[in-house]
Amino acid sequence: MGAKKILAAMGVTVILLLGVSMAVAGTVKINCLSSPDNADALTDFAQEFMKKYPDIQVEVIPLSWEVLYPRILADFASHAGAYDTMTWDLMTGGACSQGLADLEKIRKQYPEVVDPDYDIEDFIPTAWHVYGMWGEKNIGLPFYGATMFFFYRKDYFQQLGLQVPTTWDEVLKAARLLTKEYNPDSPSKYGISLMFPRTHTLFYMYLNWFGPLRRSPSGIAKFGKVDLDWGDYFTQDKKPAFNSLEGARALELMEELMRYSPDPLGSDYGETLEYFGKGLVAMVPQWTACIASWKGSPALSPYSEKVGVTIMPGGHPVSGGWGLGINNDTPHKKEAYMWIQFATNKRHDKLHWLKYNVGPTRYSTCQDPEVLKEYPWLKDVYIPSLEQASHRPRIPEEPKLEDVAVGTLSEILMGRKPDKLKTLDELASEWMRILKK
Repeated sequence: MGAKKILAAMGVTVILLLGVSMAVAGTVKINCLSSPDNADALTDFAQEFMKKYPDIQVEVIPLSWEVLYPRILADFASHAGAYDTMTWDLMTGGACSQGLADLEKIRKQYPEVVDPDYDIEDFIPTAWHVYGMWGEKNIGLPFYGATMFFFYRKDYFQQLGLQVPTTWDEVLKAARLLTKEYNPDSPSKYGISLMFPRTHTLFYMYLNWFGPLRRSPSGIAKFGKVDLDWGDYFTQDKKPAFNSLEGARALELMEELMRYSPDPLGSDYGETLEYFGKGLVAMVPQWTACIASWKGSPALSPYSEKVGVTIMPGGHPVSGGWGLGINNDTPHKKEAYMWIQFATNKRHDKLHWLKYNVGPTRYSTCQDPEVLKEYPWLKDVYIPSLEQASHRPRIPEEPKLEDVAVGTLSEILMGRKPDKLKTLDELASEWMRILKK
């Protein structure tokens, strides 16, 4: 090969290498820390996003909740900006708010990337607040809507001629009739499956009973309106509300129901899921994520004929769920916003419900004719459940409050603290000490 040809070949090679280098340099890489229950849907959406925006690469990183939350807080505290976007649990809104970017500022800074069809008004108001706001700051976009629901066996209820309960007193009567120990003709061994373990589960389960009492007309008159950031555990003026007759009554109802449940103090999500899935129990308070596994259960087939879902008795189920936020220290706020906006648009809110039973956050999904063909209860059960949900505290001190509360509530349910009001007063004093009030 002549010198000119060699130089020409070298020139082409250099140009090609420069092209590759420029392509790599022009690609923005962002990551997304995710809880496991969000990761599959987010991974799907990321693949679709990267096809649409090939210059932006998104990596979804699943982490258990126990690891995810401390990792996020550590990154915020160090200002390292190691994680660009993340799912955050609604309870962590207050703690995460300082490190999460203000999305309204990003929208104003980069108006060209704001989707005109995104429609913030389409979000269920409670969802927009608890998965998106802290004070006046927009810290996230709603991704995973959730409250607990009351699932029951339609066929068992029909067999005994029972009406679907709307109050916990009605649940007590039905649970007794649906427990073989008390009614030999019961089609189920137990009336209800409860999960009251000494974990964070007990902290949120308590609100299914306390919330309706806290939010009753007499409860509102006594405690004031509920602050969505401080939650139903507190009064309007941010003092504990549970050290009251209402708080003690909630525990009494829980105790009374325990006799109709298999191992209520030792069961958690997985156990109650299995009991209902095998037909051992007739009723269970649970999250929507359980639907996917129950649909494949032979004991529940055909699912549409055997399983009913209704609003939690009392009408104020505890909320759960996740928002998608942006690290304030990321250098890629524009691209990060494009990603979380894409993952939470109307199309994906509908898709992640239909494919993964990840709870919707938008009215449009819950009112969509295609969705309602299979899930008619979304309109009349899901929407009011989320609109009227009870909430745990979202303040930064929540983990400490939860830790001491779980121990106390567990001791009461185990029968070791029979004087409920005195014990709840002691817990309230400990909370005030933590809050330094």
